[in-house]
Amino acid sequence: MLSLSEAAVLSTTLEAILYGFSLFMFILTFRTVFRNYRRRRLNYGMFAATCALLLLSSAEMGVNVARLYQGFISRGPTLPGGSEEYFSAATDTTFLLKSCLYNVQTIILDAVVIYRAYVVWQSLLIVLVPVAGWCGLVAVCIGLNVSFSKTLTDAQTRDVFGETTGRWITATYSLTLATNLLTTVILALKIWQVARRSARYLSESSLTPILHVIVESGAIYSITVAAALVAFLLKSNVVYVILDMISPIISIVFSMIIVRVSSNTESGRQTFSASTHRSPEWTTHFPRNLRRRREGSSFGMGDISIEITEAVHIDREVTPSDLKPPGIVPGDDVTAGSTTPEFHRRDAGPVCKASEEPV
Repeated sequence: MLSLSEAAVLSTTLEAILYGFSLFMFILTFRTVFRNYRRRRLNYGMFAATCALLLLSSAEMGVNVARLYQGFISRGPTLPGGSEEYFSAATDTTFLLKSCLYNVQTIILDAVVIYRAYVVWQSLLIVLVPVAGWCGLVAVCIGLNVSFSKTLTDAQTRDVFGETTGRWITATYSLTLATNLLTTVILALKIWQVARRSARYLSESSLTPILHVIVESGAIYSITVAAALVAFLLKSNVVYVILDMISPIISIVFSMIIVRVSSNTESGRQTFSASTHRSPEWTTHFPRNLRRRREGSSFGMGDISIEITEAVHIDREVTPSDLKPPGIVPGDDVTAGSTTPEFHRRDAGPVCKASEEPV
């Protein structure tokens, strides 16, 4: 069985690895947000949430390093039970601070997911249940930290798995799991409906990659929280390892959504730009009346019409037939009463034809 000292070392090590990856994702997010800020409006709310999550994750990382120092060097060796006693009791202010930092990150993440669902649906009724769950989560987080604050003076409530704090922790994990999972399903459902409708007109919808990003990000966070809840109900020390890993995972998941959605959007714009600015291929045919005809040009864009004007310049000596309007020929060329099809352009000068063709 994993001891508390081993769990503390393992959890801090894994958290440090994930924290480094979260820093890398934050740099990518910063680059993505400010790369084309002149061409698109900057979402200051999302950027502020990204920075807040990184700062909270950094603070929690620092608290865990401080707890390792106190548990193995400064305070742990002086206790009767050694380091195990220090890590088993929630009697230190660093434990309360760590809990507050984690709860604030959870509240921010769930609030942003609910906001995204509202933006997609544009309906308060759709997000009413997630909002109620989020309000309950805020209340439970406050109650949990109040309970932890009592452990600083009450020795009977110092056990994390005890009845007093256990109910608050179980409620916190359950509410954040249910709120995040429900909101992710609501958000993914709307994107799936829009992608399904657009599939009638496009061979591949640009919303499909976004749907994958939303589902994958929600699944990563939900699986992690579910694993922590199961470990806590089993009263396993593995819960300490998972709990420390959740903090950088929150930052990674949040940044991953911004980076991947922006990348897919820009990729779709470049593909559309390349397809709409493609040089048309011309097949030119010259019949007897010198009429130039466009053949075989198609862009496959549906109901868009483009007016194309062509000019044909032929260097010839001007004849009397050049002074005749289209459709009338000189008497020397044809019998009386004859007319020419469309345009009679056997001679000269600049001749223009305008045609409207679907592209």
